Amino acid sequence: MFHDLRSGELGGKCGCCSYRKLCGGCRARAYATEGDYLAQDGGCSYEPVEGEPLVDPSREVTYGMSVTAELSWTPEAQERIQRVPSFVRGVVVKRLEDYARGQGKTEVTAEMMQEVRRAMPIDFSKRTPFFMRDD
Repeated sequence: MFHDLRSGELGGKCGCCSYRKLCGGCRARAYATEGDYLAQDGGCSYEPVEGEPLVDPSREVTYGMSVTAELSWTPEAQERIQRVPSFVRGVVVKRLEDYARGQGKTEVTAEMMQEVRRAMPIDFSKRTPFFMRDD
């Protein structure tokens, strides 16, 4: 099933939609309404236009993939990033380094990681994740 989902061979309008690399439709809704997780998302109101070019994501998505750090990381930041769940670590590394560059920094620090975490607009858990704690 996961191989099928990664293949991008979706049915119906999702399969020919120019946004399929960005969106992909809701696979749960497709399964619930059509009995096939690769069917079109019946809840989508967008109607694809035949022949439109495929829209590529503006940045590489790295969920589940490893990423090599490009900037210097303090030992504390290295230790902290190892506590981030592996399936999302690549995204966190990339976004922290993008943030550091935007601030004119060449090194990621534990303090910077804390600063980024505190600036996040939503904290669903209402507490600091275990990998960001000092204890």
